[in-house]
Amino acid sequence: MKIPFKLFLVLYLFVGVVPNLEALDKVVTQWFYLNFLNTIALMFLVFREYPVRKFLSNRLSILFFCLLIWSALTALFSINAIESIVVLSQFFAIVIGFVIILICISKIDNAFDFISNIISIILIIELALIYSPFIFDFGTAKNLIFSRSSSFLGIAANVNITAFSIIYKIPFVIYSSILYKKFLFPFLLIIFSLIIFASGTLNSTRAAIITYTSLAPILFLIGLVIYFKSRNNKLLLISLIYILSISFSFPLNSYLSESLGKSESKITNRLSTLNALIDDESQDSSISERRAFYSQAINFIIENPIFGTGLGNWKIKSIDTNKENIIGYMVPYHAHNDYLEIASEIGLVGLGIYLSILFLGFKNVINKFLRMIFTNGKLEENYLISIAISLFLFIFFIDSNINFPFHRPLVFINVIVLLAYLNYKKSSNIYEK
Repeated sequence: MKIPFKLFLVLYLFVGVVPNLEALDKVVTQWFYLNFLNTIALMFLVFREYPVRKFLSNRLSILFFCLLIWSALTALFSINAIESIVVLSQFFAIVIGFVIILICISKIDNAFDFISNIISIILIIELALIYSPFIFDFGTAKNLIFSRSSSFLGIAANVNITAFSIIYKIPFVIYSSILYKKFLFPFLLIIFSLIIFASGTLNSTRAAIITYTSLAPILFLIGLVIYFKSRNNKLLLISLIYILSISFSFPLNSYLSESLGKSESKITNRLSTLNALIDDESQDSSISERRAFYSQAINFIIENPIFGTGLGNWKIKSIDTNKENIIGYMVPYHAHNDYLEIASEIGLVGLGIYLSILFLGFKNVINKFLRMIFTNGKLEENYLISIAISLFLFIFFIDSNINFPFHRPLVFINVIVLLAYLNYKKSSNIYEK
C-alpha cells in the first residue's frame, strides 16, 4: 500500500501548519511535531518490517549522520550544554526525517509531481490565511497595509519567513500548472499577484522584493530557451504572466502608499535604503545590524575554527560579541546567515559537512540545468523538474545568506524533501515518465 507513505510525506510537508500552542516561538512546536512524526513513522516501518537499513548506507544519509555526530561532539565545548541538547534534538529530527522521507519517496510513483502538487496546495492555504483579515474586517486590514503587521503572517512567525515561504513555492506552482493539459492563465495571474502583493506590500520585505523581481528575467530567459529548443511556449507564457504581475504590483504599491499616507513604504523607497550596504554611516538599523552580525561571526570563526561555540550556543555568545550594540533587552538570536551561524556553532568541519550535503545532493540537477541553458543539446525528459529545483535553489541561496532557513522547519523541510527525492532518483536510476 502506497497510501501510508503518501500520508507521511504530506504530514512532513505540512509542518508549517502546526499551531504554536502558546509557545514563545512557533518553531518549538514544529520541531516537536517533526520528532513526534519521526517516532510514529519509525514505529510504522518497524511494524511493517521494512528494510530501513539499506537506506542508511547512501552518501547523503552517512553525511547527515556525520553532521549529527560532529554536532554532538561540539556540545562538549559549549557554553550551555542544555541548549546544545535542545538543538541536537532538532538536528536529530532532520537526520531521521531525511531517512524516512527517502523511504516514503521510494514507494511513491511520480514522486516529484506529488510533492509539487502538495506544496502548491500549501501555498494556497498560506495565501488564504495571509489575506483572511481582509475578509473578516476589511477596514482594519486596509489600515494595516505597510505596517508589517502580524495579522498578515499566515502560518509563519515573522514577515521575512512569511514572504520567503510563499516565494519558495513559486517554482512548484509553475511546475504543477504545466502538468495540466489546460493552461491556467487566470489562476497563475491571481496566484502570482497575491504572492507579490503579500511579499512586497503587506509584509514589505526588501529581500523578498529583490528575490521575486530577479526571478522575472530568469524565468523569461529559461522560457525562451525552452521555446527555441522544443517549440513549447508554456513556460515562456508563464514567465510573461509573472512579469505582468510584477509590473502591475509597482503602480498598485505606489497608489496605496500615497492614498494611505505612507509614501516611505513605496517599493522604490524601500529598495533605495539598500544604499546602506555600501554606506558605513547609514542609519538603516536592519542592514547595520546584519553587517555587525556577519562581522562578529566571521571574527569568532577565525578565532575558533574547529568547535565554535558548541551547537546552539551562538545565540548566547553573540550577546557578548554584540554587547556594544544591544539596546534594552533586544539581543541577537541568529547570525542571519546560515553558513556563518553553522560555522560559528559547530566549526568549519561542521560547515564543511553541511555544504557537502548540499553540493552532493544538488550537484547533478544543477549540472543538468546549466547544460540545458548553455548548450545546444536536446532537452532531457524531465527538464521541468531540473528547472523547478534550480529556481528553488536560487531562492534558497538568497534566503540562506541573509536569514536562517536552516533553523525554520517550515522552509527547511522542503530542502530535506528535495534532497531525499534527488538522492533516491540517483541511487535507483529510475526516471519518471
